[in-house]
Amino acid sequence: MNITVYCGSSMGADPAFADAARELGEWIAREGHGLVYGGSAIGLMGIVAGAALEGGAYVTGVEPRFFLDSPIAQHDLPELIPVDTMAERKAIMIELGDAFIALPGGLGTLEEMSEIMSRIRLRLTSAPCIFLNINGFYDNLKAFLDTLAQADFVEDYEYGEIQFCPTVADAARTIEAWKPNATPAYWQRA
Repeated sequence: MNITVYCGSSMGADPAFADAARELGEWIAREGHGLVYGGSAIGLMGIVAGAALEGGAYVTGVEPRFFLDSPIAQHDLPELIPVDTMAERKAIMIELGDAFIALPGGLGTLEEMSEIMSRIRLRLTSAPCIFLNINGFYDNLKAFLDTLAQADFVEDYEYGEIQFCPTVADAARTIEAWKPNATPAYWQRA
């Protein structure tokens, strides 16, 4: 299974974010999964990819040429797919992914996961969509989604695929238990 991971190109303020990125990369490798990610070796992206590579995982980076032409550090990856635009990068990462996980990140991470949630809503994608809610990082987002659900803008079938997991172990169990088109109530309305 290819796990597409979205996350910050910086480290973030909480050292637990880097610990979770490392643990996620190690889990991906240990379980024989592949990693699909944004391609660079900086921030949380670099940590998750480095740990996956060290564990022997097949890692695919998808990176715009303007980043490749800059001084941003790169890993020596088994596969690096250069693209022209961020939109092309996002489309390829979705196409290659079987499950989608967001570590803590900024606006780019939120934008990428919003695309996955929209695809789930439109039934274009049936895959786990997991926010790794390290130390409550995504609590406000979950509360907002609960508000959307209470206002009838999010439907019940989406709950089985949009999930908030407090640890990498919880995310791993969610992926291992996931079945296509299943709608278990992992995400309960507030």
